[in-house]
Amino acid sequence: MNKRVRTSRPRFASDLCKELGAPKPAQIRQLQKSSRELKEEIHRLECSIAAAPAALRRHRLATMDTLPAPEPAFAITKRRTSRMPLQQQRVKRNRMLGLLIELVTVFAILAAALGWMNQWFHWWN
Repeated sequence: MNKRVRTSRPRFASDLCKELGAPKPAQIRQLQKSSRELKEEIHRLECSIAAAPAALRRHRLATMDTLPAPEPAFAITKRRTSRMPLQQQRVKRNRMLGLLIELVTVFAILAAALGWMNQWFHWWN
């Protein structure tokens, strides 16, 4: 639906130059200054690109005997809001239910053993 619409009159580079007219001396000086600044910036970037492999090699040699940073003590875990597949939810729920049943059974056995020992030793009435 978004179609490019041609302009009503074609514009050529020669037409644009005629509109601008001859540059003034102040504009020429400004253009020369910005051109010189751009050339200096390009030269600086080229030098840094050429020096990058040597700097990388120096850095690698300087840090060769250092240990990596220790891992954090508490690793960031996944958020609880992330969805878990139903099969994994079922396995987790069954495991928790099994632990709960085991805990109740252990406490019941302890209570029964304590009651049986109370019958023999009469710790309380």
